[in-house]
Amino acid sequence: MKKVLSFALSVLTLLFSISVFVSAEDYTITEVEYLEDGSYFITTVSEYTNYNISTLFAKSSSKTKTKSTGYYNSNGDAYWTASITATFTYNGSTASCTSVSKSTTIYNSAWKCTASSCGKSGATATGDFTFKRYVLLVPVQTINKTLTLTCDPNGNIT
Repeated sequence: MKKVLSFALSVLTLLFSISVFVSAEDYTITEVEYLEDGSYFITTVSEYTNYNISTLFAKSSSKTKTKSTGYYNSNGDAYWTASITATFTYNGSTASCTSVSKSTTIYNSAWKCTASSCGKSGATATGDFTFKRYVLLVPVQTINKTLTLTCDPNGNIT
């Protein structure tokens, strides 16, 4: 009996000391916003639940969410994409953003990302982006875009 109890305790200790993360995509939401000139934004939100063997029995949980927006002309040609990825922890009574990162991709050489930043405050992650279109080195169009993700204490991220 002592050997069985000792083995069980060893297995539990091993489970709590291992930090193996597994992330599974929960869902993706896509929205389209049309502008007067026929151009449009496609915004996609993908959510991932993070599973950590050492915290499966803990009272808090973690989710990672990515929000991306792409800008397209009226013919469907992509100009650029801006994204933020944020990780949140929550436990039913509080939530917080633990990390946020940003990225941009340019598909059309007339466009440049001239400014970008990201930050977190409490349970909110924000990314601010400025894109400019140039003709003969002169900026002729500017688009400012802000992406925001917020987590409530129950893990609902908007």
